[in-house]
Order: sequence, then C-alpha cells, then structure tokens
Amino acid sequence: MKRFAVVLALVFAFAISAFAADFGAFTADVPAGWTAQQNGSTAIFTKDDGAGNITITVDETGGATIQQLAEAFAAEFAKSGFTDITTPTQDNEGDYSFDMKNPNGVESHALISVHENRYMLVTATGEGLEDDLVSILSTLAMK
Repeated sequence: MKRFAVVLALVFAFAISAFAADFGAFTADVPAGWTAQQNGSTAIFTKDDGAGNITITVDETGGATIQQLAEAFAAEFAKSGFTDITTPTQDNEGDYSFDMKNPNGVESHALISVHENRYMLVTATGEGLEDDLVSILSTLAMK
C-alpha cells in the first residue's frame, strides 16, 4: 500500500509539471508555470510570471525556400518594431536563425526550419528560457 501511495504521488507530481496541448499541426507539452494558447497557426507559450514567451508557428511554405522565409520573417519583425535584427544565418543542419530585440528591448531569438512543404518558426523572447524551450520542443510531435 505504501508503494502504491508513492507511485500515485509521483504520477500526480508529473501530471502537474506539464500537460500535452493540441495546436492543430502539432502537439507539445506545456511546462509547469506556463500557459499556452493558439492563434491561427501559432502556439503562444507565456511564462506565468511574465518573464518570457515562446511562439511556435507551423504552416505551409507556399513554395518559398528556407532562406526566403528567414529573410521575410526578419523583415516582418522589423516592421513590427523589433530592432537590432541580425542577418539570418544557416547552421549545419540547414536551419536559419537570427537574433533581435523586441519593442521593449528584450532579447529574442528566431529559428526557422523546413520539412517537406511546411515550415516551423520558433521565437523565444526573454532571458533564461533555454530549459523550458528544450522541454517544449522535446515533446513537440508533428501531425
């Protein structure tokens, strides 16, 4: 009986630490201390204390190359008031990324990845979000 109580406590602890959410094109866990909502093709994860957010957009490429998408997103962020946008650069895996500051001067990072005819744009705004970002992305399952 004691062992059952310990197992039950562990299951309950895990259950409150994260929950899976369905965002249409994908599912992902929402870590404890975060809330998530969907706006069209974008999932918006917001830290409950307001210290940061992570957005994940999955949509069709419309025939654009990954470089064209990266450059277009950088331009759109500039139109939205983001500053200090670095030139999108390609990594060894073929993904593109760039850094910027949001209108409040907070550091942001964007990553664009393409698979077949769909892209995924991930943006993280705030400091110290690395562990939570890894937690979210490691549970992400495309549909």
